[in-house]
Amino acid sequence: MVKKLLCVANVLLWAAVGIAVADAKQRKIPLPRLKPADLQHSEPPPAKIETVPFPPLSGKTSWPNATVLAERQECAQRLKVLPITYEPMAPIGQAGGCGAAAALKVSQISGVTIIPPAELTCDMAEALHGWLSSSVLPAARLELRKRVVKINNASAYVCRRRNGLASGKLSEHAKANALDIATLGFDDGSSISIKGDWSGLKQLIGISAQGNFLRLIRRDACIRFTTVLGPGSDPYHGDHFHIDVARRKNGYRICK
Repeated sequence: MVKKLLCVANVLLWAAVGIAVADAKQRKIPLPRLKPADLQHSEPPPAKIETVPFPPLSGKTSWPNATVLAERQECAQRLKVLPITYEPMAPIGQAGGCGAAAALKVSQISGVTIIPPAELTCDMAEALHGWLSSSVLPAARLELRKRVVKINNASAYVCRRRNGLASGKLSEHAKANALDIATLGFDDGSSISIKGDWSGLKQLIGISAQGNFLRLIRRDACIRFTTVLGPGSDPYHGDHFHIDVARRKNGYRICK
């Protein structure tokens, strides 16, 4: 009797195994993850970006040569893989005053043309790339169904004090560390202005596509830049966005 029971149990066990195997064959079993080297990219790798060498030092600069060379080397390394079109500049100004040791004349970033080209530091150019590629371009597609193709450079490097006053601290513009943007142009030939499209009834109640776009990119600018000023900040910034990468104690930021 016991033998018969064991025999029946074995038959049932092997039957269950057979059913499980057949079921496993029918199901789609997930494949193991491929190693990075085996992955097939859906898009071709970005084209190699050719960099332009900085002008040779003339010996007349008031910047220490070691500072200039170190900043140039670091900048070239940081920007070599970014879609930034620029012309390296000779040192301008002097340490502790107006100017920059390794400024760039930036004419295009991520397909967005800067008119006229802006004289900026490497830090500013890199932050501007991050803002344009991760916020401005996506926000334009989302809110306006357009592509930003140009921005108006209202002011970049200029040796002056804050807000153009006769006294006080130097502006970040005086360090090639800032950019003022008054208008943006799109691929359909239209444009948007900070002064004309920021305010209005539609913007007030939140149904202005232009206003929503400007609000989004101004908000996101606070992630990339340490200073963001615009309409409502003060009497000096009612018609443009001011963005800069000023370095302050404890990483303090101004966003208003």
